[in-house]
Amino acid sequence: MKKKFIALTLTAAFVLSATGCGSNASNTDKPAPAENSGESSQETDDSQEPAETSSETGDENSGSLEAATITLMTRYGDDTDVNAATFRKAVAAFEEEHPEITVEDLSITDETQYNNMFKTYMATDDVPTIFMTYGGGNLQSYVENGIAIDLTDYLEADAEWYDSFNSTMFSMLTFDSVEGVYGIPYAAYVDSLFVNKALFEEHDIAVPSTIEELEAACEAFLAKDVTPLPVGDKSTFRGGHLFTLLMAKRTGGDLVKKLASGEVSYDCEEVKDVLTTMKDWGDKGYLGNSITTLDGEGEAQMFLTGQSPMIYRNASFISRIVNEMEDNSAVIEMNFPYYEAYPEYKDMWHGGSSDAFSVSANASDAEKAAAVALLKYVTQMKYMEERNELSYGAFVCVLNGLPDMEDQPSVTNDLKTNLSTAAGMITEPAEYDTVSGLENDTRTAIQAMWAGESVDTTIQTIMDARSLGE
Repeated sequence: MKKKFIALTLTAAFVLSATGCGSNASNTDKPAPAENSGESSQETDDSQEPAETSSETGDENSGSLEAATITLMTRYGDDTDVNAATFRKAVAAFEEEHPEITVEDLSITDETQYNNMFKTYMATDDVPTIFMTYGGGNLQSYVENGIAIDLTDYLEADAEWYDSFNSTMFSMLTFDSVEGVYGIPYAAYVDSLFVNKALFEEHDIAVPSTIEELEAACEAFLAKDVTPLPVGDKSTFRGGHLFTLLMAKRTGGDLVKKLASGEVSYDCEEVKDVLTTMKDWGDKGYLGNSITTLDGEGEAQMFLTGQSPMIYRNASFISRIVNEMEDNSAVIEMNFPYYEAYPEYKDMWHGGSSDAFSVSANASDAEKAAAVALLKYVTQMKYMEERNELSYGAFVCVLNGLPDMEDQPSVTNDLKTNLSTAAGMITEPAEYDTVSGLENDTRTAIQAMWAGESVDTTIQTIMDARSLGE
């Protein structure tokens, strides 16, 4: 079963979302309504009647609601993240405007704790009314096991709400194996390279545009006793993100689908090339001497305090650059370097929709209506604008029509200029796979590779994990 992959011809629409969402992007890529074929519990559940729309009720956000208590499980357990802070503010405002609805917040910020608790809820058939998902293979397995409902009717009942979304953002929330839309997008991301030009100029080193030039720059910095591109893979997502950045530059998007479907195995030439590059960089010291003991925050601090000249990060890192660097005037953003041998993939990126919200199939009619009303509320444009301001214009928006902020930092302007040439985007390969836990297994295998395992052993570990999970 292959995950539906929209490889951004789509580019234009996604790019406009990341450049202030200021497009009139067509929504022709939206999925058709689910057919009542009787093949799944979601399709035959007659409790999925859509809530009244704003046009029917005169209520800007939700329509009249029955009294209900809903549970909410996200990774927004505190206000340390821009998305989290704005989301929590919006939920509080919704509760104030709708005293008939009680929202019990079960959110847990830590990813491992969140995953473990959600597994417990699934095992006890007590899935929260609204739960956070990253789409892809894991959500597909939830859909096929009757855990998440199809939201198509709710979306189509309020066309204004549905049309407000950039249609590319539903690509990880729809599936070839079953009709329907199984999540509401809330956040998106793109990974790229941030460069401190001051350090390059200080050491008379050229800023790289290709992988080969990047390696030459790393050698030059090491000769000056400067760690070029530190990676804090104690936080294993850092290795996963570098793997995806390099896969984008080595293979484009098509191979990702084939890995997920099993049509191509992880022992293919492309994966081996990328992992070999990563291991070589680790062995040569390009990524620092404490890859597996340094965490993501330690890595960030090395860049923010001027100790290292490069870091690959999500666009949201711009807010930290602006807020925390003593002098950020020399920082530029650039598309991650590409392989000279594969120039056809130079404009591929690591990115896509990320945080989304699904609704439990176990919820009652009133709970589903309340859940959808809350999701409409938190995805209002005013909250998107607030997130954009808090992120200094580097916010990758899931809606169309978000204006640029005034006086955007130059590094934000770099991002928007560079994204305008994007040819496509991929997320971590394992995210497209229905094998539960494969993303974590892949990241752990990469960490072990940097701790001393061979590339061949790393590939076999990933293949074994996928085989066991099928």
